[in-house]
Amino acid sequence: MSRYIDPLKMIWKLLPIALIIALTTLFFFWKKERQKVNDFQQIQHAQFQEIKKWKDKEGKSRTRAEIAEINAKNAKLVMNQELRQMLKKEVGNLKRNLISYSAVTASTKGHFKTKGKDTVYVINNLKPLPAKRFDIHTSNLNFEGVYIPQLDTLLANYKITHNFDLYYYYKKPGKSPWNLFCRKRAVAEIKFHNHGSQADSLFTVVLERKKGGLKRVFR
Repeated sequence: MSRYIDPLKMIWKLLPIALIIALTTLFFFWKKERQKVNDFQQIQHAQFQEIKKWKDKEGKSRTRAEIAEINAKNAKLVMNQELRQMLKKEVGNLKRNLISYSAVTASTKGHFKTKGKDTVYVINNLKPLPAKRFDIHTSNLNFEGVYIPQLDTLLANYKITHNFDLYYYYKKPGKSPWNLFCRKRAVAEIKFHNHGSQADSLFTVVLERKKGGLKRVFR
């Protein structure tokens, strides 16, 4: 004699399990979409933020800007097409190969004054022409020039040294103690050793990758 199974009772018993599966699936997709929105907002903020500039006690220029920390899976979705194409050309697969990227524009300004040292002669069409020699040698600039008055021409060789350190670290926004409950944010900071150099813009992206199951277990 076969046992009768009430389908309504069976559905009622399975309903909690089905609801848990449905809620878990919805939560997973909601979290995934939320991550995309957050990554896009971070990229936009990092591209258009006002960078902080100041001089330290040594008179050296420093620049700080927040870093866009985005999920590697969303790199192609939240980066603009021009940046994606440029990075793909340089590093290949963004999701697998790219760790971080920084774009910095910098400038150097200053002034110098020098007098001509010697009268030299420059051969032009087998004709010797008198000229004045100028030399400038500092820790940041090497300049050697020859000015030829008759040709109204300056011939020069120069080298400008741009030495700087680039730091990535976490820092709370604002000033202590008012930032006690603020969450730490990833920032990039540049320190220029050339007193005349400064950063005009700073944009940094770091790709976060979730560790695989085995790596999470054994680390």
